[in-house]
Parts: sequence; C-alpha cells; structure tokens
Amino acid sequence: MTLLKDLAQRVSVDHTRVYATGMSNGAMMSYRLAAEISERIAAIAPVAGSMVVTSFAPSQPMPIMHFHSVDDPRALYRGGLGPRFPFLTRVMHPAVETSLQRWIRYNECATQPQVEPTIQGAVQGLDTTHTATKFIYASCRAGVEIVLWKLTGAGHVWPGAGPKFPEWLLGPPSQVISASEEMWQFFRRFSRPEAPRL
Repeated sequence: MTLLKDLAQRVSVDHTRVYATGMSNGAMMSYRLAAEISERIAAIAPVAGSMVVTSFAPSQPMPIMHFHSVDDPRALYRGGLGPRFPFLTRVMHPAVETSLQRWIRYNECATQPQVEPTIQGAVQGLDTTHTATKFIYASCRAGVEIVLWKLTGAGHVWPGAGPKFPEWLLGPPSQVISASEEMWQFFRRFSRPEAPRL
C-alpha cells in the first residue's frame, strides 16, 4: 500500500487499473496483494509460484491468470517440500490447483473449467516437446475469471522468456506461449472502478 502511494506521488497512476504479477516469490507476493488489498488490485497473474498467505479474507472477487509447469523443479506444481536451493533452506509449496480452488470458491466460479486445445511446440536444441493447456473457470461473480495455464516440459521459468539461469538450476526455458502477452490481454479486460484513489 505504501509503495502504491509513493508511486502515485512520482508518476501518473490509474488507480482503477493496478495489476500485480511476479515469478516465484513474486507470484506469492501477487497472491498476497490479492488477498489483503483486493479493493485496490484489478487482476493478478502469478508465474511459477503458488499462494502462501497467513489469512485468506479478500474483500472483492479477483481475476486471476496463473502460469505453472507440472515439471517445475523448484515450486512444485503438486505441492510439497521443494529441493534445497543453493545456500538456502527447503521451502514447502502448496499445490497450485488447491490454491486456485480457494479463489474459485470465493469468486463463485463454475467448478468445471472450459479447456482449450493444447498448444504444442518444439524446444530449440532439444528432442522434447513442451505443451501449454488453458483452463478457464468462468461464470464468476462480478464478471471476473480464473485462468490456469498448465505447462509441461518447462522448468521454473517465465514462459516466453529466454534462459536467464543455468538449466541445471531452474530447468529448461519454454517458448510455447508468452506469459507477458497472455497476461496483458487478460489484464486489459479488467478494471476496478470503485478502487480508492491513491
């Protein structure tokens, strides 16, 4: 909240269109913002990180687009104790779909998703194929929507971005979809007209 107010003093901010995204810990941060100050956040798009909050009491329905690979070697899709990160302790990860179910219930979305055809794309230099399948939980209250992009083959990465770290550390990058493009198309559909001014 303090950061938003500080930004509003420095640059022009449309208080009705504040969005949150991030990867790994950044994804967890976006979920926390959605849970704690949902009246100010128009939509979130977490990447490769599930929801870890001490309390879940959002005040407004929240549009969510989540990106995650079932082969993520760090933030485990099905949940559980992740591997030791160099020089750090191991972290317990909630299952992605369990976390999303909390929002599906809160948003009063359809319990069965619409499933779009799987996108398949060869990965440069590898003999494997990555996939991305889009699950859409629609008919939510207040016109919001929850979308899960479920990937295979990709590691703990931002889909559509090039390799930033060694593959042995985070797993392979993936170009099967662009998370940045998908989330912007999602974000632009939602605003929070009643959001308090900053």
